[in-house]
Amino acid sequence: MKNLLILITILLLPSSAFALQVVDVVDGKTIPIVVSLKELNRLTMADGSRIEHIWGPQDRMTLEADTDSGQLFVRAIGVRPFSLFVKADNGETYTLLAAPKDVPAETVFLRPPYRNSDRSSGERSLPYIKRLERLAKAMGRRALPDDYTPIQSSRVMPLWDEVHFKREIVYSGDSLSGEVYWLTNLTNKEMRLEEREFRAIKGNPIAAVAIDKHLLKPHESTEVFIIRKMEQQP
Repeated sequence: MKNLLILITILLLPSSAFALQVVDVVDGKTIPIVVSLKELNRLTMADGSRIEHIWGPQDRMTLEADTDSGQLFVRAIGVRPFSLFVKADNGETYTLLAAPKDVPAETVFLRPPYRNSDRSSGERSLPYIKRLERLAKAMGRRALPDDYTPIQSSRVMPLWDEVHFKREIVYSGDSLSGEVYWLTNLTNKEMRLEEREFRAIKGNPIAAVAIDKHLLKPHESTEVFIIRKMEQQP
């Protein structure tokens, strides 16, 4: 099965400490978000488009871009709120007012007023293979999957001594779930990863596995995506 890529989620509450936010953005309107004071914060487009450029006050933040995925990582400097200007490849520019808080790392999904997605009448109305393909496609575009509930699920998982393996997000559906993991090579040697090595991870039966980067340099990281069958099938 083709590689999935991803990341993504829950509603932004103005004073919340949730580590997942979905905010509706409109070109020309300033939108408030919460960012972590201590950790990197991830910004991504909810419709699967790419962030082309971001700018803001250099004395209030540092930036790290993932050019492969079109996501951006922001680290706040100090507690004062600051403005961010985000240009997406859909041609629009969004203004965010970032408020640093003493909260865990935040993933912020920016959702335009449209969603260029292939909505259907619901997950259960589709054949099993179509459900699998639909979820994999959304994860591969790093978009929010329709008909799935995103859940923050930060948890370090046991795997091998040579890696740090952490589950970040779970997308929960009626018959399938999608899981996003972050794997870091802790060794001083290159590491090659294969999908079959992740088939035995505990939980519901695994339907598909995909790895963003199969060859990791020392201390390099990658995302790993797992789709599971829910225990009760329709």
